[in-house]
Amino acid sequence: MGFKPAYLTLGAKLLVVGGVQRPPPEVEKALARYQELESQLASVMTQKGTVISFIREIERALSILKDLPNDAVVYRSTGHVLIRVSKEEATRDLESKKEELEIRLTSLEKMESILKKQLEELRATLSKYAKQAQTPQSSEEE
Repeated sequence: MGFKPAYLTLGAKLLVVGGVQRPPPEVEKALARYQELESQLASVMTQKGTVISFIREIERALSILKDLPNDAVVYRSTGHVLIRVSKEEATRDLESKKEELEIRLTSLEKMESILKKQLEELRATLSKYAKQAQTPQSSEEE
């Protein structure tokens, strides 16, 4: 993120509406879409970070379980209650949860890629508008 808003460079192409200068409607629409995509990308990246943290936590737990003897006492938290489970059951549950999270991570990575591509395309469109705005037209100068 941290992109310079294109409307700051639209100069001569601003419309005057009710005494207030505004960019053309297509530019306003593109800027609104750009901000929406940036927001979606930030949300996806936050979710991705959370999923990665959960996966790491599960991997640590699986590593600890792996080092325990097969007859070790293992408890799983269910709400406010700890339930005794076998090492195998705890390992199976954690591996299943890890697999679900990895699928979710793959989905988030695809969404992130799509959003970044859309932002890049929109950035190019806004850049085109900005270049057009900086190029004076003879009818506007008179």
